[in-house]
Amino acid sequence: MNEITIKHTVIELFIGDLTQTDHDAIVIPSNSRLLPSGELRCKVIREAGPKVQVECNVIAQKISNVPVGSAVITSGGNLNTRYIIHTRAGYDGKKLVFATWNSLKTADKHNVKSLVFPPLLKDVIGFSAEKSSQFMLPTIKKYLIEKNSNIKNISVCLETLPDYKAFEKVLDTL
Repeated sequence: MNEITIKHTVIELFIGDLTQTDHDAIVIPSNSRLLPSGELRCKVIREAGPKVQVECNVIAQKISNVPVGSAVITSGGNLNTRYIIHTRAGYDGKKLVFATWNSLKTADKHNVKSLVFPPLLKDVIGFSAEKSSQFMLPTIKKYLIEKNSNIKNISVCLETLPDYKAFEKVLDTL
């Protein structure tokens, strides 16, 4: 495990299963209607149970369309987490920056103390874990420096050693 501390927040990397983590909130990529799509989102929603998708449906009815770069929050359902933050990262680095920033902002708004991200755009064509790390980690650092955050721990959960190494390389430069 590799980690750094910015202000009072530990940023760490680990290899594991996002659905098995013990954090106050997990962040997952979403689409505009908060419907199951993509391997990771489908897995999280399935393991969280139907209550979370019902909450997503209610949010989608109220706002009609989750804008790119924004984040919304639901309960964690059956997962060992209080919340799931659903973020719409879009298809480029700038949108990934907004999605990461707004996920952190949403976590702070709900008094989340520990938060875990996957590499948000890893499954998007042209975005590797390496490219995701180049946008996500500097955004997390900038957020922590500029905002008076109450988050104590921000983790990035990676599935493979090559993904871990890609994020570790960027983390070491922060």
